[in-house]
Amino acid sequence: MSKFKSGSEWEKIAQGIEDDKKDEIETMEDLEEKMRMTPKNMFPSKWDDPDDLIEEDKNPQASLERLALWAAGEDKLDILKEVLTKKPSVVNASDRDGYTPLHKACYNNNVEMAKLLLQYGADPNAETELGWIPLHSACKWNNAECVALMLQHGSDINATSHGHQTPLHIAASVSNSRSTLVTLLMDDRIKVDMLNDSNEKAATLAKKNGMAFPLFAMGQSALTVETGMID
Repeated sequence: MSKFKSGSEWEKIAQGIEDDKKDEIETMEDLEEKMRMTPKNMFPSKWDDPDDLIEEDKNPQASLERLALWAAGEDKLDILKEVLTKKPSVVNASDRDGYTPLHKACYNNNVEMAKLLLQYGADPNAETELGWIPLHSACKWNNAECVALMLQHGSDINATSHGHQTPLHIAASVSNSRSTLVTLLMDDRIKVDMLNDSNEKAATLAKKNGMAFPLFAMGQSALTVETGMID
């Protein structure tokens, strides 16, 4: 799975730079200098319909939103800080698939970036077009630190995608997700028996796809224990 891209002119410019020079872009000034050196109208925007005429982007607000998404996807924390300072509302910008900067930070396990976005009011339960919240993104890549951070800030641990995949389902489908699964299973809000559209529990996916199934087997008795206490 490739990294999420914003489809902006900023992304096109970054893609045009040789790999060994990409690290030179660390500030907004670097990007603006690259923009000044790029002929106008050279790059079409993926945000436009294919049949639209190529024209210069005259909407600075859109450019800031796109830049925020690009910076989050490329781990450019300093650039994202500058953009948020200039326009805090870009914290909840989203690309055509609905991914926000927080989704991208969680995808990259960039905890400091995720914290920054949360400080600016990022929605920990923002949904993509497929119903993924940032917690799903963190679970997909076994980014346990971001998983813990999202849970601490109100992420819905049992959120379901359009295929009724919970974060636990996503983590269970990854072969090397032990740390993420432990983080999820230790949360007392977890519902381990939820079914996806294929009528599968997360434990079923874990048994099929990796070596994490023993975590479910060991935790099952604790997760379903009857205390026998009288109200």
